[in-house]
Amino acid sequence: MPDSNFSLYNNFDTAVLILDSSKKIVFKNLSFIKNFGGVKNLEKFGNYFSFDICMLDSDNLMEANPVIFAIDSPESFSANAVYQKTKEQFFYYRIKSFLQNEYKVLVFKNITPEILFEETEKKYAFIRQQYLTLAEENKQFAALQQKSQAQTVKLALMHRISNVIRESMDLDKIIDSALKELFNLFGAIKVYYAEADDKNFYIKEVYPEKYKEVIGEKADFSADTKKSIRQKEIKVGACIKDYLNSTKTFPVQLNRIIVPVSRLQNILGLLIIYTGQKFYDDSQNDVLQSIASQLGSAIVQASLFSQIKEKNQELENTLTELKETQLQLINSEKMASLGQLVAGVAHEINTPLGSINANNDILSKLLSKLSEECDDSSILENIQNINKIDKEAIKRISGIVRSLKRFVRLDESDLQHADINKELDLTLELIKHETKNKIEIIKNYGDIPQIKCYPNMLNQVFMNILINACHSIEKKGTITITTTFKDNILTVKIKDTGCGIDDSIKDRIFTAGTTTKKIGIGTGLGLAISQKIIQKHNGSINFKTQKRKGTEFVIKIPA
Repeated sequence: MPDSNFSLYNNFDTAVLILDSSKKIVFKNLSFIKNFGGVKNLEKFGNYFSFDICMLDSDNLMEANPVIFAIDSPESFSANAVYQKTKEQFFYYRIKSFLQNEYKVLVFKNITPEILFEETEKKYAFIRQQYLTLAEENKQFAALQQKSQAQTVKLALMHRISNVIRESMDLDKIIDSALKELFNLFGAIKVYYAEADDKNFYIKEVYPEKYKEVIGEKADFSADTKKSIRQKEIKVGACIKDYLNSTKTFPVQLNRIIVPVSRLQNILGLLIIYTGQKFYDDSQNDVLQSIASQLGSAIVQASLFSQIKEKNQELENTLTELKETQLQLINSEKMASLGQLVAGVAHEINTPLGSINANNDILSKLLSKLSEECDDSSILENIQNINKIDKEAIKRISGIVRSLKRFVRLDESDLQHADINKELDLTLELIKHETKNKIEIIKNYGDIPQIKCYPNMLNQVFMNILINACHSIEKKGTITITTTFKDNILTVKIKDTGCGIDDSIKDRIFTAGTTTKKIGIGTGLGLAISQKIIQKHNGSINFKTQKRKGTEFVIKIPA
């Protein structure tokens, strides 16, 4: 059979090789030559290919390769193979062979993008598992913190004494209670608590409250008094003003009792008592030391309790944020991987597509010249028809590539104005394989203005809802999309005639992990991610459903 009878194969974007009954090459299409060059030796050519899984029924395993199997197979043959073009460059091909009259036809389809996409999906599953593990670890850590907090409270209770100082874990209340007790015990005029800050002391609490104007002042003392404080000794002496740097003096001389409050080697602060009582003995000293010791312990416990409480609150906030960001991270990684794949595939498609388009234009120009010289009008008409079909195919491929790139929009992460009607059309174009010959799409688009939004994110929401709607329709049905704009609110309604949502999962339909699809088909993340995206737009997403009658999702976004 002459080569011209196989010329139609030159229009194929897959590589085609044709052999006669003696296994001699009689035809190579343009795609085959472009991918593999001018192959003459089949055995040498076959050595560049290998099976992913060895064919155990081969007589000679050392010589077994998919090309030889495809040639020798008495029946139609299909297998995936690895093609090693160079030492570091591998491609994946699906090899098919069949008999056409007395000729053996071998078809080599490049499935490298499909394999790479599967690997990307595996990476995404691994990352998702990592985040789930991290969430579980944080949950366990929060439980451990709660246990630690309970142990601290228990320890505080074990050290409680009958004195009111230890009846509260609130540091201000503890100090205020201690000041009241000392005020009553010593018949004092006023009592201060000065908190240690480096080597200085600043008034933190006062009793009675009428002296609160001194709160925040620095309390300075003589060198002798400072020495007693450093040695953690109670210092009693007469004074005519609160402390050295005070600007006010007392009408009469008062006794001032300074009690260091410490814990282990650290001085936490000072109890300062001003009293008109002249009598002071060792029993009072013991009481003061006991109160100071209890107060020091209580201050430390209260401080620890406060820190643990703050840490616990931080952990709760962190866990909440983790739950919020977990979906975003998974979705971002998924969209980033998809975007990289789409960008790569678009580049790989556009390069040969450009060549095909250029060749097609050249052929169009040549046809006008051939029409003047060629006597056989039928041949010329066939070539013109082929040329026309090629133009439509090129136009269709270019449109799909543009739609994919617009849908992913890796370079459009900021808020921007978008026509939601057009974005819905873009999404419908990408899921045409789901609706074709099965679902009627009814568009009730309103006259709506452009709104400021994240178009790629909203497209993802539309995609999730529309795909779910398609899957809920078992045989044939309709999906009605309605858009309106009123009171500065954009409303998008997507209604299907599917099977509806089961009552058992209606309350958790937007919870991550909830899915009605079979294992391996649905992840249960689509609607959860969609809700987060709508919330990011300060909008709302709700639904109405009826068993065996369908579901309607209503999205509202403020403009």
